[in-house]
Amino acid sequence: MLKELKVRDLALVAESTVRFGPGLNLLTGETGSGKSLMIDALSLALGARGGADQVRHGADRAAVEATFDSVVLGREIGKRSAARVDGRAATPGQLREIGQRLVAIHGQHAFNRRAERDLAGLRPQHHALLDAETQTDLLDAYAGAVDLRAAVATAHAAWVTAAGNLRDLEQLRSRGRREQEYLRWQLDELRKADPKPGEDQAIGAERVAIRHAARLGELGQQAIDALREDGIARAAVALRAAAALDSRLSEHAARLDALAEEASEVAAGARRYVEVLDSDPSRLEAIESRLAELETIKRKYGGSIESAIEERGRLELQLGGGEDLDAAVTNAAAEKDRRRTDLEAAAAQLTRSRTATARRMQKAVAGELQGLRLDGSRFEVELRPKAELDATGAEVIEMMFSANPGEGIAPLSRVASGGELARVMLAVKTVTADADRLPTLVFDEVDAGIGGEAAVQVGMRLQALGVRHQVLVVTHLAQIASFADHHLLVEKTPGRDGRNVVTVRELSSAEEKAAELARMMSGGVTSKAVARAHELLEEAHSGRLAR
Repeated sequence: MLKELKVRDLALVAESTVRFGPGLNLLTGETGSGKSLMIDALSLALGARGGADQVRHGADRAAVEATFDSVVLGREIGKRSAARVDGRAATPGQLREIGQRLVAIHGQHAFNRRAERDLAGLRPQHHALLDAETQTDLLDAYAGAVDLRAAVATAHAAWVTAAGNLRDLEQLRSRGRREQEYLRWQLDELRKADPKPGEDQAIGAERVAIRHAARLGELGQQAIDALREDGIARAAVALRAAAALDSRLSEHAARLDALAEEASEVAAGARRYVEVLDSDPSRLEAIESRLAELETIKRKYGGSIESAIEERGRLELQLGGGEDLDAAVTNAAAEKDRRRTDLEAAAAQLTRSRTATARRMQKAVAGELQGLRLDGSRFEVELRPKAELDATGAEVIEMMFSANPGEGIAPLSRVASGGELARVMLAVKTVTADADRLPTLVFDEVDAGIGGEAAVQVGMRLQALGVRHQVLVVTHLAQIASFADHHLLVEKTPGRDGRNVVTVRELSSAEEKAAELARMMSGGVTSKAVARAHELLEEAHSGRLAR
């Protein structure tokens, strides 16, 4: 959930801190007050492309910081640009990657249109649901097909592995006898060398001990003599006798006894070490020879003992331990066919689920669109076959839309206007609310071209979405604003330097909310408009209680 948005020197915003809460957050204000600047600021924090033209006149740079429950995303643009995640340096790409799991922005406003024209820039975040891959994921989540998707992915991985094994064997067979003989020679070399995990380190340590055996023996004996001569044992006997006369010495006597026992054990261990020290030149020669052999094996087979052992296993599998290669190819081909059959069966089951769910989603979204006064529009969910079956199934999902009767239906991304797009997204999000795991949804221009009962319907759906998600909405309509859990007023006021600045504050009392709704309805705060505003708030509140 988005908890706080700090903005400094962005366009008309000199400095502002906006706090958001759970449920439905509404941003209202007079036309031109800068409501969409808050969406611009959030987009920047989510990694959208920014430009120096967005920096407030007279400032070097603009800065935004979005605080979520789990992370803080920061961004600066201007003469000095920077991105941060939890205060640490990051890239805009990393902000986008994190943001895609946190927020979806639906609607079109100036910032996003500018970003769309920049082919090297960020695809606007509100376009995420226009992506076929995202639509596929959403349909599967709506269908509850997580297990089916996982089964397809598992079957696909097994088929890819089987195909790879067959390819390796076929390539081996095509190389001919000479190549096979060379591979067998490599395998024989590895088998003869028989490297063991960690062997080079173990005998390397032994080589060091043999090379310095004389010095190690001398030092070890010195340690033994010192432990014998330091009188710890005698001191322990004396202190134990003293403790028998004065119990206050008992603790010290016990500690000294423990020291004497430990010193005795260390001396015994050192003695055993000295006794087994090996300075035999023949052993050193054998070690040097083995290390040289292992270094050769490591150099030829991947640089480490472990990689050489892995290569030995691969060659044993590839050569079939001397088994007939033609039989191995035949068996691998049969395994690949079995895995392909399993994959196609799993994909077909997923396709059946998608087909049934697509029809169900079409019907549900169509009903929502009628309630949102997109009369005569059509919404369809099309399953488009892929050229090749992959880990996500045999098809991708494409949401299709036609705004008016008689118009051809086409992909949603190509036919919907800003306001239509936001309402279609609202309908889709309403239908899939339980399956959609994005915590925060943002709608801009969701009220474009509507009013009256349609606005009430939009408000009711936004309010319902607020039960399962945090929802941020920019609106001009009082009917929608009356449903707010948190009503944020965006105002443009004169600054100290004579320039207008944008500020945001939450309306906390019923009187403040009613006054703003009255202004939105009639342009002025008259007693009649305020009375109607209170009616709207009461109706919205009653609807919330009924929900």
